Amino acid sequence: MNESNMTDEQQHAQRLFPEFEPVTATDWEQKARKDLRDTPLESLTWHTYEGIDVKPYYAAEDIAGLPFVRQKPGNFPFMRGNKTGDNSWLNIQKIKAEGHGRSAVDKAADALQRGADGIHFVIQESETFSIAYLAEQIELSRHSVSYTLQKRPESFLKGLYAALKEKQVSHRNLHGFVHFDPMTGKGSLTHDENQSIIQVLELTKDSSDFYGITVSGTNFSSIGASVTQEIAYTISAAVAYVDRLTKAGEQLSSVLRNMQFSMASGTNFFFEVVKLRALRLLWAAVVEAYQAEPAFAGKLRIHSSTSSWYQTTLDPYVNMLRVTTEAMASVMAGCDSLTVEPFDSTFEKPSEFSERIARNVSIILKEEAYLDKAIDPAAGSYYLESLTNELVSNAWALFRNVEAQGGFEAAYDKGFILGSITEVSRKKFRNIATGHDVLVGTNKYPNPKEKIDFDPEALIQSADFDTTRAAYPTEVMRMATELHLRKRKRRPKAVVAVIGQAVQRHVNATFAHEFFSCAGFDTTVEQFDSVENAADRLTHAAAEVVVVSASEKVFVNEFGPRLRNHHAKPTIILADDPEQMKEEMIANGYDEFIFEGCDTSTIMELIHNKLHEAEDDENA
Repeated sequence: MNESNMTDEQQHAQRLFPEFEPVTATDWEQKARKDLRDTPLESLTWHTYEGIDVKPYYAAEDIAGLPFVRQKPGNFPFMRGNKTGDNSWLNIQKIKAEGHGRSAVDKAADALQRGADGIHFVIQESETFSIAYLAEQIELSRHSVSYTLQKRPESFLKGLYAALKEKQVSHRNLHGFVHFDPMTGKGSLTHDENQSIIQVLELTKDSSDFYGITVSGTNFSSIGASVTQEIAYTISAAVAYVDRLTKAGEQLSSVLRNMQFSMASGTNFFFEVVKLRALRLLWAAVVEAYQAEPAFAGKLRIHSSTSSWYQTTLDPYVNMLRVTTEAMASVMAGCDSLTVEPFDSTFEKPSEFSERIARNVSIILKEEAYLDKAIDPAAGSYYLESLTNELVSNAWALFRNVEAQGGFEAAYDKGFILGSITEVSRKKFRNIATGHDVLVGTNKYPNPKEKIDFDPEALIQSADFDTTRAAYPTEVMRMATELHLRKRKRRPKAVVAVIGQAVQRHVNATFAHEFFSCAGFDTTVEQFDSVENAADRLTHAAAEVVVVSASEKVFVNEFGPRLRNHHAKPTIILADDPEQMKEEMIANGYDEFIFEGCDTSTIMELIHNKLHEAEDDENA
């Protein structure tokens, strides 16, 4: 019997714990307000980059009337995916292939014997890549093998098909996908790119498990887009490809069957679970708008990878934890295949160890966590079902905005796409710089014993170093400190002087201590009872930075002027917000101000400039 047709008595009898009465949203609110006392309940609302306000609790009322709540997996509009038996996915290892690619092929063959279900080759030079060696070493009709190609993918596919023909293997038996997506990376296609896309579709449309059209949402997430933007722009780009291909004479059914989305999963766990649900729902709406068979919406394939945006160079082993939660979100959302990036990929060529660990994350989620046993395990959650609805609404509104501007290519060329993403990414960078958003091991909870084994100057100047990541500005500060260490054989020192016992002084002092520790400074906190003791002690301290945390009267009238006589001329920073007194305090000897929510990038720029000046003076 459908629960919606039950009487109240029947529903009460079927509840697992009938002795407990249902709790309404009003009940939760009353309880929360009572427990919070003087704290407003509204202060617990989380305002996200997606424009969604996440409440502190959700109840049945929040999902009442949502049309997709009772939908089952395998049914249109496929919000819960098109799987009906289990939640299996392919464990795909990404391998960069350089030159003739034989070493990459050998690595791939080994990975397929050690837990990988498939390989994704990122081919730098398709003209020199040895297709014959690939066909000889890997059974392409048995394994999923995919290819990212920089240009002329049709030429590569023709060569691949020729090699298969020699081995008497049909290209119809291929598994995997072709990743050639110039549109999401730069906007309008050239004539040659358009022709390449058409030819790739022609070559792959008869292969039921080999996808020729990949739309890369990772191009948006990797530069800091919100989840709403990632969904909306991915679907908009997909529509642009559909329009181009059908106008070129391709059958709509062939285009829709060959469509794949490549998405990156970030650290915002529940939003990433919901993202793939929202993507499928909106793609079903697009398919319906084309008046295609509803079943074609279920043909959409989603390949997930862990996010490059959140990968860090500092304390890189934390990346192992990040990619695990990111991978789990993708799996729970029902991705078809998954690539986990090695933890060291931001600063060096991944090692055998890091690749093995990355490969095993997916294996553990399947073999030990049994996440392949349940389809859409998040189903029924008041929070996630409600979040799905809000994300769908916001992404659809943004998608329609893009379409009103003439579609993806026109909106990209106008600067709307990148402009809107830049607006969000700047907010994220600012929140990381102020400590509002946390990157563990980078801007909070650093590893004080971490040793950097690579050349920081060479890494920063390397063309392969990803400067779009969330951690990059903080890492540059740390790299500058590391260079100072290597030149002068010691770390620059920061002393946080706390005068008095006021709580707010301790808060600001703690923030300052953590910030300079994350920046790579040898940082200590020293407690003083009086200004005289602090001034006498710190005037002779060997420190490049002195942070003062004291009462307003003390620091304005006494402390700053006393430290002006310091023999090393350190940068003197006040651990407080100067508000309207900034000019007066600068006149009294303070160089900068640090407190929760301040822009720390300006502080580090000032300090490192002074460090460079000191080094130049020593070398003169």
